[in-house]
Amino acid sequence: MFEATRAMRLTAIGAAAFGLLVLTAASAHSTSVLPPTFDELVARADEVILARVVARESSWVTSRSGQAIVTDVTFAVERTLKGEPRIQRTLEFLGGTVGDVSLTVAGIPDFQVNDRDVLFVRDTGRPASPLVGFSYGRFRVVRDATFGTDIIRTFDGRPLASLDDVGNTRPPAFLKPARVLSLDEFLREIDTALRLQGRRP
Repeated sequence: MFEATRAMRLTAIGAAAFGLLVLTAASAHSTSVLPPTFDELVARADEVILARVVARESSWVTSRSGQAIVTDVTFAVERTLKGEPRIQRTLEFLGGTVGDVSLTVAGIPDFQVNDRDVLFVRDTGRPASPLVGFSYGRFRVVRDATFGTDIIRTFDGRPLASLDDVGNTRPPAFLKPARVLSLDEFLREIDTALRLQGRRP
């Protein structure tokens, strides 16, 4: 049985193994956190949604392998680009805080209420993260105060200059490049990729 401490920290590899042990339903290929390309994200996702966080709640779960803390994040869905249209979507992530006990897992995104994101979801059973590529399946939507438009940032806060930047492993660069993908451009690129992959008429 795993026993959580006040500040349990796991490596990305350990987190995946922990998810396998505790949550029992993660498949072997989901333990590899390799940065996916844009086309891989679109192809591997069961759902692609634009959504805003409206609630989050952490709790203990028990399985045959022991106990762990998980966090249910509820999203209000603004647009569904792939998958079954929904008004709300709740996703479960390994980690969180219950009382004075915290489980922090490297590679698992941390969502706060009112966060707005484009999410590439592959929810197979109870994985450590239901997003394609763990955090790589999350793209932040941020308002650009200069131009008054919504732009796309990667999960780690890096402005997305082009689709070629998706999945790269460069350290976060918080200085905006000369060109940044807008939310509308990003959504159009997803629609185009879905048509090319035969998911759109």
